[in-house]
Amino acid sequence: MHQKGEFKPGLFLLAEAISFVSLVVRPSRHRWILFVPISSICVYLVLFTECKNNAFILFTLIFFSLDLVALTDVQNELRLVGQKTPISTASLSSRFWWALRLFQSPRGIGWAHEPTAHIRPHPTTLRIAKYILIFDVTRVLSYSNPYFQKGGLSLTDAGWLWRSTVLAHVVTSYTMLGLGYTVYSIVSVALGLTVPGDWPPILGYIGDAYTVRRSWGRVWHQTMRRFLQVESDFIAYKIVGLPRKDTFTTYFKLFVAFFISGLIHYAGDYAVLGHWSGGGLICFVYQAVAITFEDSVIAIASKFGFTKPTPMKKLFGYIWVAAWLTYSLPIWSGPHLTAGFMEDTVGFSPIMGLSRGEWFPKPDPVNVLSTALSKIIPVT
Repeated sequence: MHQKGEFKPGLFLLAEAISFVSLVVRPSRHRWILFVPISSICVYLVLFTECKNNAFILFTLIFFSLDLVALTDVQNELRLVGQKTPISTASLSSRFWWALRLFQSPRGIGWAHEPTAHIRPHPTTLRIAKYILIFDVTRVLSYSNPYFQKGGLSLTDAGWLWRSTVLAHVVTSYTMLGLGYTVYSIVSVALGLTVPGDWPPILGYIGDAYTVRRSWGRVWHQTMRRFLQVESDFIAYKIVGLPRKDTFTTYFKLFVAFFISGLIHYAGDYAVLGHWSGGGLICFVYQAVAITFEDSVIAIASKFGFTKPTPMKKLFGYIWVAAWLTYSLPIWSGPHLTAGFMEDTVGFSPIMGLSRGEWFPKPDPVNVLSTALSKIIPVT
């Protein structure tokens, strides 16, 4: 692998600035050209600089800009709720503030394209305490997991029970994202910069995850929803020429959407691992395979009268989703964990601080918890 240079935050800010300016300038058939420097800068930073913690954001910016800069005539097609006329006819200052709102709202909050069926109520300060507690509990448990240690055993080689501990990693990621976002939203509202309605939770309600489709569509892919849909539509209808409202087209777009998501996560793999053997792309395409299988089973079941989601059906659904994630997620997250993900996320821990005086604990592969678990579940 070639030697990488130091990450250049100035270039990253330049790419974001060009993206923003592209939303401010009046519509033009040449506006798509601005996507070229945006994508070039992002690819350069991922491939040739040490951007371990920014690769995911950089590749997300590529596809976010592909939608809003190259594929969508934003000033004529997108409108705020209540907006009567296109912003393209407004003054520069009006277009500036309009573009700023659009740039800061990848989920379309407050816009006509807002996915209202998937938006949850604004988070409260009580939710912060819940996030902190759940995050710390799962992180402390993860610290003692022999399969979560840098340079240790890989989850992809683990037995089924140890492999299922990847679900703790899922919970940690969910609460970590929710915690930071909730704190930021409450501060913003308290300062009077925004209103509570501007800040629905960044992720969906985890109780909705009783199918693989709902897990991704309602819980995880919230900030990616628009550009994944726009770009899969473009490929299906404009490039391939598939008919609308066709079953094959529906699943073609499903695979395209997860392929794009996989590419974004694959870029993160490369930045973290330093090579292209990460499992992000495979893992996310597998999600489309699982959804296709799942939809077929649901369609067959509905023919026998099993249509409405009862509590028992949801219970089986949660078991199925947990089993599927246990199988598929280690393909992607396993290499990250053995590369030192837990050591990179060391932070404040109330539990370890109060119990052992270790307020900023590091992963500990040999402690009471790991020894006890190893006796119950042999490490293979």
